[in-house]
Amino acid sequence: MIGATLKKLIYVCVLSLVFIFSSFPVSAKQITLSVGEWPPYMGSDLPNNGAIAEIITEAFSDIGYQVAFEFYPWARAMEQAQLGRVDGTGLWLKTESRESEFYFSEPVLEEKHVFFYNRTNKPKLDSFEALKSYSYVGLEDFSYGIDLDNIIRAKQINMHRVSNDEQAFGMLLKNRVSIYPQEMAVGYYLLRQHFSEQDMKKIGHIEQPFMRKNSHIILSKADKDNADILRMFDEALLRMKQSGRYDQLLAKVIKF
Repeated sequence: MIGATLKKLIYVCVLSLVFIFSSFPVSAKQITLSVGEWPPYMGSDLPNNGAIAEIITEAFSDIGYQVAFEFYPWARAMEQAQLGRVDGTGLWLKTESRESEFYFSEPVLEEKHVFFYNRTNKPKLDSFEALKSYSYVGLEDFSYGIDLDNIIRAKQINMHRVSNDEQAFGMLLKNRVSIYPQEMAVGYYLLRQHFSEQDMKKIGHIEQPFMRKNSHIILSKADKDNADILRMFDEALLRMKQSGRYDQLLAKVIKF
């Protein structure tokens, strides 16, 4: 009798422990990404680190991961990932050298790069040759895509290089140059941050992007599990797009 009672007591205790521990929230696994400052998409001073950071965070949360973002200058962000100090980095374009070191997610963002101009001097860009008829301003050490880079390198167009976007838009407003190439949402964000509403009204952009780029988060191939993690991330990202949540978050920064 005592033995049966003891067994029943043990059984009740075990069930109680199972219930107690199962009621505790399961802590999410953490993934650390090194990223660069790229407002309005990502930034250490932006709400929730920016719309793209929110998208990445929600997609990873859907598959049980908590994301920690570490902000660095872009070159150092890549270096941190290459040295294995973080799990991955973003956002990056696909290149052969990067694909040898990292697994790539599906595109997290399609960048749309356009030509900004002063409305008092709208360029007529009806052909590739027409590009050569205008003067440009661009950022130091910045690539504008293979086609544009090639004609810049061949000195077929005149591009003034400056250190920041504020200088570039300033030259455009003074009609010292005809065109400033920049990612569309980034360009308008910078105009809102640094210039008056009156100045903003003077700036327009050519509707057709001269370049579209897909940007990805990348995880190190040193950890083979990262391939499966990104596969699950891609599925979560697709669910966000299908539900409309992706567009809802991105709409916060697509303001023209």
